[in-house]
Amino acid sequence: MKRAFLFDIDGTLVDTGGCGRRAYTRAFEAVFGVPDAFAGIPFSGRTDPGILRSATELRLGRDPDPEEEARFYGAYLEGLERELASASSYRVYPGVEAVLAGLAARPDCVVGLCTGNLAEGARLKLARGGLDGLFAFGGYGSDDGDRPALTRVALERAREVAGGPVLATVVGDSPLDAHAARANGLRLVLVATGWTPEDELRAERPDAFLSSMEDWDRTTVALLGLPSPLRAGTADLDRAAAAIASGGVIVCPTQTLYGLSADALDPSAADRVRRIKGGRDAPFLVLVPSAEDAFALAAPGAHDGARALAAAFWPGPLTLALPAAPGLPPHLPGPGGTVAVRVDAHPFPGALAAACGRPLLSTSANRSGLPPPSQADALDPAVGAACDLVVTQEAPLAGSPSTLAAVDGDGVRVIRAGAIPEDALLAALARWRQ
Repeated sequence: MKRAFLFDIDGTLVDTGGCGRRAYTRAFEAVFGVPDAFAGIPFSGRTDPGILRSATELRLGRDPDPEEEARFYGAYLEGLERELASASSYRVYPGVEAVLAGLAARPDCVVGLCTGNLAEGARLKLARGGLDGLFAFGGYGSDDGDRPALTRVALERAREVAGGPVLATVVGDSPLDAHAARANGLRLVLVATGWTPEDELRAERPDAFLSSMEDWDRTTVALLGLPSPLRAGTADLDRAAAAIASGGVIVCPTQTLYGLSADALDPSAADRVRRIKGGRDAPFLVLVPSAEDAFALAAPGAHDGARALAAAFWPGPLTLALPAAPGLPPHLPGPGGTVAVRVDAHPFPGALAAACGRPLLSTSANRSGLPPPSQADALDPAVGAACDLVVTQEAPLAGSPSTLAAVDGDGVRVIRAGAIPEDALLAALARWRQ
């Protein structure tokens, strides 16, 4: 069963700096002729239709008719777009983008909205912070003015996106979010970044409580209901091996950079790594414990010069492109039918591959287009939040990528420059021929 996350917007993901209230106030005056109509009317956790009706009942003694409602919402959305464009105090709360991106990259999760905003108002508020592309569905105030009812709409859309039943969690910042979750029998996570005092939120007895989403590990663990933090050390070999064996993806150190690792022979794990990276068409390299394991992935009759380079530089930052053995999964062979393999000098990946009894798929632990990390504190939180374990160490790694090379005839072809210069490879071959 997939997990579905139904996020509120205002006070949970973003602070618009009062854009919504200002746009509401101006729209009401334009349509109904009443200034400052929303003074004293609470917005937190409520729906757009409910907020409008509160104002018309208080100021006009009646509900709006459909024509007035349509005119008001049109004026409101136009005003909201203007307000957001110039709002200097708008902000996305710390950690939010990373956590959302991490959840969206997990194959067992679907991420949506559960908000009292009109659908277009929600889009505008999220687009201002670059978050609008992270949600696959939603339930909105424009679907229903009743918070529990729009939550049911969000839940049904989550099931449609997931293709079946879901374990759903409402994530919000107010008691009204809690009421809507309970009315639908859903799990509840409350975040104290909105306008409700922390003690009032804790009194709702949520399944998990967060002061903020700034710590990606604590937040992801709370949302997923995991028993342990995702951060781990190199002593946690058994945990890492268990994650790999169950089809998981982890971050782990290599001699050169932090990498994403998974079972190299599992196509679904490779697909997941591509999703975390945010798009990768290039083949992956493979980490193995020994030269024997590396050449077991190569076609019979691999060039003896490659074995000479392996003897000279392994364990170390040399990745060899070898003719791929028949039957390897299609995500491993690269151009010319080669497989890229390395025996790394860092003790962790070799021990992990030995513990799993499987070669490890490996690629740098960064989203495509961003720098690969060589220090733990440089790891992209969105990458960490998308993985099953994040193994780090205090000391920085070497930083330079491995040299990727192939032996061609009497020479060496450097496919990607890295830690070992070409002249060192040529010198090693020359010594082998003597």
